[in-house]
Amino acid sequence: MKRIVALVMAGCMAGGMATCAAAEEPLKVGFSLPAMTFPFYVRMYEQMEEEAKERGWELSFVDGNLDAGTQMNGLQDMINNEVDVIVAASWYIDALTDIFVQCEEKGIAVFLMDNMVIPDECENAITFTTGTDNYDAGVVGGTWYADYLKKNQRDSVNIVTMAQWSEQTTKRATGFIDALKENGIEVNERNSYNAGKRETAMTCMEDALTAYDDLTVAYGCSAQDSLGAYDATAGANRSEVEIFGFDGEDEELELIDKGTNYIATITQDPKGQASLLADNLDKYLAGETIEQIQKTPAGVYCAEGQLTGAEIMGE
Repeated sequence: MKRIVALVMAGCMAGGMATCAAAEEPLKVGFSLPAMTFPFYVRMYEQMEEEAKERGWELSFVDGNLDAGTQMNGLQDMINNEVDVIVAASWYIDALTDIFVQCEEKGIAVFLMDNMVIPDECENAITFTTGTDNYDAGVVGGTWYADYLKKNQRDSVNIVTMAQWSEQTTKRATGFIDALKENGIEVNERNSYNAGKRETAMTCMEDALTAYDDLTVAYGCSAQDSLGAYDATAGANRSEVEIFGFDGEDEELELIDKGTNYIATITQDPKGQASLLADNLDKYLAGETIEQIQKTPAGVYCAEGQLTGAEIMGE
């Protein structure tokens, strides 16, 4: 038998939002993240757990384990178990479109994090999504770095990028490099490596240090990518090669504070994304209209401390 709260939500989807507060059982939320090996997603998970506990939601979780099929199968199981809401972050949004369409057909609301791209075929299936705009975040980082270079009387870089190749990380890299060029920096792109894991990034960076003796900077599109690149420079005693990261994890901040060649990282707010999602889910359940796409801001952490995107962009 379908639970009362799910019936209420199905009614909301079909004929205008009804009051969901009358539900006699806790909201059943299916929750999935792409990989719990990343501290970014651990923080998101912990905050989502806290938000669910505070509201009395029943939270079930599946770890995507860096595999589109694993995440898709886990979400399918949640749909089969008749969850009321799907909450997810994924690197494989395009692979999950059938899942989201199923949710729409069954009256299951879909709330996403760490995502600013809604595939056309499931535009009506996704109720809400939040995240850092990946291109804009790259621009913020590239703008800061261009200013840093100019202050140090430098007008060019020889760069490699480290990433788990995906639409999201490609935008992070493109935004970063575009901003350097737009701010008058000559960018010599030596290579782009498909990493994604710290150990893989370290191996790729070791190869880069051997292949390109004029290398000046490695830009990692996640903390694991940039930390792996840093490990390689430390092991090879190549501190003249700067490391620029993405995510703002604790280990990154510690290396920056110590004055290593890890000079800066683009920061996101995974806890803030989880809280924003939970607040908007509350509004949705209360019958309020919510904005489908809501950005969370990016900044840069450097030797000066935490800088906001507005400060860097002069807004």
